[in-house]
Formats: sequence, C-alpha cells, structure tokens
Amino acid sequence: MSGQPAPQVDANANLLEVEDLSVTFHSHGGPLKAVDSVSLSLHAGETLGLVGESGCGKTTVAKCVAGLQRPDTGRISLDGIELAQRRTRSEYRSVQIVFQDPYSSLNPRLTVRRALTELLAVHRLVPRGRAEARCRELMSLVGLPAGALDGYPSAFSGGQRQRIAIARALAVEPRVLIADEPTSSLDVSVQATILSLFADLQARLGISVLLISHNLAAVRHLCDRVAVMYLGRIVEIGPTEAIFTDARHPYTQALLAAAPRIAPHGPLTRSRLRGEPPSPTAIPSGCPFHPRCPRAEAICAVELPELARARGSALDAACHFRDERRHPELVA
Repeated sequence: MSGQPAPQVDANANLLEVEDLSVTFHSHGGPLKAVDSVSLSLHAGETLGLVGESGCGKTTVAKCVAGLQRPDTGRISLDGIELAQRRTRSEYRSVQIVFQDPYSSLNPRLTVRRALTELLAVHRLVPRGRAEARCRELMSLVGLPAGALDGYPSAFSGGQRQRIAIARALAVEPRVLIADEPTSSLDVSVQATILSLFADLQARLGISVLLISHNLAAVRHLCDRVAVMYLGRIVEIGPTEAIFTDARHPYTQALLAAAPRIAPHGPLTRSRLRGEPPSPTAIPSGCPFHPRCPRAEAICAVELPELARARGSALDAACHFRDERRHPELVA
C-alpha cells in the first residue's frame, strides 16, 4: 500500500452520502438538538472540510459517519448502500476516524507494534508471517522509523502520537478517513507537518478525507469543498475557492472575516457579528442565525431558509438573501 500509486477514482462519484441526519441529546436544560437535518456527500478521492464554531455539531456528524453515534433519523450510505445501525466489521473498517487528542486515543498499555498487530489479526488483513512487515510499512507511511514499533505512547511527542494514531487508522485500509481537529492539541510547530501528512496520504492512497478544523487557512489549502455548520445545520457548502471568495451566507462571511491574517495594506477588517451562539436547547425560530445577523429582516425570524443554489454561484446557501454577493454590514 505504501509503495503503490494511488488507485484511479472517479472524482464525480459519491462515495459517501449523508441524508437528513439528526441527533438530539437529552440534557438538564431540555432536548439538545446537536445535528438537525444535515445532508452532505463525499466524492471518491476528495477532501471535504467541515467548519464552524465550537459546539455546532461537527464532531457529532463525524461520529455518526464513523458509526460511533447512532442518529435519531437519517441515512448514511457508502457506494449507494445504506449502512445499518449495527455495522458489519467490513463497514466499520471502511470509515475510520483520527481523534482530536492523541494523548487519550492510544492505549498506554500497548506498544505500537502490539496495537497494530492486534488490528491486523482481528481483521485478518495479512498472514501472521507478514504482520511485522506490514507494521513497518505503516510506520514508513506516516514518517516514523521502524524502531518506533517497540515504544509505548508515553515515549512519544504529541505529533508522533498523532502519526501513530493515523497509522492505526490506516492499518485497516479505510476508504474514508475522518480527521477531527487532528492538530488542535499539538504545538504550532508540528501542526503543519501533520496537515501535510494528511495531504500526502490522500494523494498517495486515493482515500477520501473529511477534515474537521478551525484552521481556515489549512482548510483552504487542503480541501476540495467546504461545508459550513451553524447550530447543527449546514448553512453553506460548495467548492473551496468559492467559499473563500464568494461566500453568500452572512455567517460564512463573518467566519472568514474573523480569521487572523496579515493585512499588507491598511487596517484589518473585523467581524461585526454580535452576541454568542444561542443555546442548542433553545434554537431561535426561523433562520437560527437571525438574532446575530445584521442583515436579518422580518422574514428571517419566521421562515427557515432552504439550502439552495445562489444565483450566479457554485455555492448552496441557507439564506433568504443568498443571491446578494456581499453583506458589508458584517465587517468594518
């Protein structure tokens, strides 16, 4: 796998499809709508970015896709075949997740070799005599020496642990790899190397990647398309460059305006987004974003906008004013 070219994939084929996914948790404050009617697709060989403020439901979507969270309603399909609530072993193998914190996602009692060989044995991926060679291949694939196989997680840095976690996910030969904030707990100095590793693996192996991140610069660099979430819903989705240059939803525009960057000429523009996100136990009527949106009008408080294509754009946006190119009220 490590020395072979990436398999040929049809970039227009939907490998993974999520339709009308909803998840509600029960809390002391009442029902908490974590995910509300989310639909998205992941093409073969594509990297899709999922962005939004903390608590908007990104990780819950990821856990549902990986089979770690049971949705209340909705449908998740792989190659057009719906994945059942109780997945088969091969279905679990097809979608793997790399978690945010490499310090808690690895078993401290297992050496790297044992963690990998147990996976290979349980899933019967290679003959017993080839397990050692496969472990060495996986180490090479994530940029670690073969000697790392003898170490325990405590012997490695955060970046090295995340590489081991990636190797563990790749050991079962997934078709979809979910990266849930894979660099947020790492030092800034190693974040770029881990993100570059994901890009290299996607190119070499031809796998599809769902990247959840707050790092908008990384999303722009790595992703083919971007989906923006707010209060459990997809509010805008489309090609990456269109999102960054022609965003139609006021929340997306405010999110981009708030991203830190260097301004070579004149002062930085800053988001004029007001207030904090409402509680998911008390989601506003109409458009959930309207209490914070300077562009909001009366219709926004009573009618939920559909996610539809904006005029003259490649983007789908859930906004009553999606056909307007800019909302200058959001920045100053």
